[in-house]
Amino acid sequence: MLKPGVIPSVEPLIRVGIVLPQDEQKKITTFLSNMCDYEMAVDTLTFSTCEVSSILFTIENNAIVFKIDGKSYEKVNKVVFRPMVEDAHITLDPVISGREFHWRKYISVKLPGTVEIKVSDGRLLVINELSLESYLMCVATSEMGAACPAALIEAQTVVARSWMLANVEQKHIALGIDVCNDDCCQRYQGLNNVTDVSRKGTETTRGMVILYDGKICDARYSKSCGGKMETFENLWENTPLPYMQNIPDMPEGHTVPDLTIEENARVWILSNPKEAFCSSATIPENELKHYIGACDDEGEYFRWTVEISNEELSANLRDKLKLDLKEVLDLQTRKRAGSGRLLELGIVYHDFEDRVRETVVIKDYNARLVLHPKFLFSSAVVIDKVGTGDVPKRFIYHGAGWGHGSGLCQIGALGMSLKGYSTQEILSHYYPGSRYKKIYK
Repeated sequence: MLKPGVIPSVEPLIRVGIVLPQDEQKKITTFLSNMCDYEMAVDTLTFSTCEVSSILFTIENNAIVFKIDGKSYEKVNKVVFRPMVEDAHITLDPVISGREFHWRKYISVKLPGTVEIKVSDGRLLVINELSLESYLMCVATSEMGAACPAALIEAQTVVARSWMLANVEQKHIALGIDVCNDDCCQRYQGLNNVTDVSRKGTETTRGMVILYDGKICDARYSKSCGGKMETFENLWENTPLPYMQNIPDMPEGHTVPDLTIEENARVWILSNPKEAFCSSATIPENELKHYIGACDDEGEYFRWTVEISNEELSANLRDKLKLDLKEVLDLQTRKRAGSGRLLELGIVYHDFEDRVRETVVIKDYNARLVLHPKFLFSSAVVIDKVGTGDVPKRFIYHGAGWGHGSGLCQIGALGMSLKGYSTQEILSHYYPGSRYKKIYK
């Protein structure tokens, strides 16, 4: 596993969680690329897979159960598939994509490297161990589509490598993995979307990262900033990162009004600033599906509108905040960050004894979590109430961007690459002051 703060001098191996205990998945089927391509270890036993094409693994009574060659195995702790040839891969089905997000779905994934199937607290845990560069080759065109220009693919690869090696968050370290396979870390769908473009992007940038003050940048990124990038401290810990600034996603010289002022934020979010690299004027929304990841929804990313009934919103608030909440009276955008995203959201409501109550939700992620049961696209929103009387019937969210908006804006970087900007120009725009450097061969 990776170690925080250590800059490797050789390519490391990493461990990626493919199925996590939180998925509460009880079954997984493996399909081997070629039957003799793997060695299979079952606890302390090791044997060839030459007579095996697929195996269904089930979790029962806190153990792995499966059948092979007519023989049943019922009290197994761990199964490991080790590749015996270079191009071997294992297909797993089903695997969640979009875990805990509104685009959640099940897919099959083709995985290179070693695959471990084990039990964790009575639930399935599947881990893929592979080289970092093999992983990155898959990430680039899982996050964005293979039709993207080379400069975008290369920039995405450098950013993904930097984020991984900075190794700051370590969200899943208790499971013995560096990252998971999904959007809470980085989207990794194995070999599903690998193309010559993604292979070349990885080879061209091999070992390249962005550094600031001698440290690898914690290079976070999102799908669309909405036209202005957000600072690190307004989204996560309150310690600023100098290379994540609140600047327009536009060519140098363009400015954006102060979006911490409510009147400015409303005008900005309800407008369509054409100068932005991520705007629908740069890349029309109906053309985005050609470029974005295969598991992304086709829709509006730069500006969008979502409606929700009072009943649906109230149920979500009861679920997420455990409030004694009967109905919502008002949603108040009390404090905004520099990109227009919410820093403080006031919620005024009736409890079940019809007393007026209020609570405050802080920061982008929590606002998105409570405003919609499917996790709102962005918290850079203008909120309108619909209905007569004191209790609105529904709320309308007019929004800007898709995701947290800090660091690389993927659709903005796509816009830059389509306009002819180079990989290094894209990285310098989204991580100002950073330095591009090769750390291993």
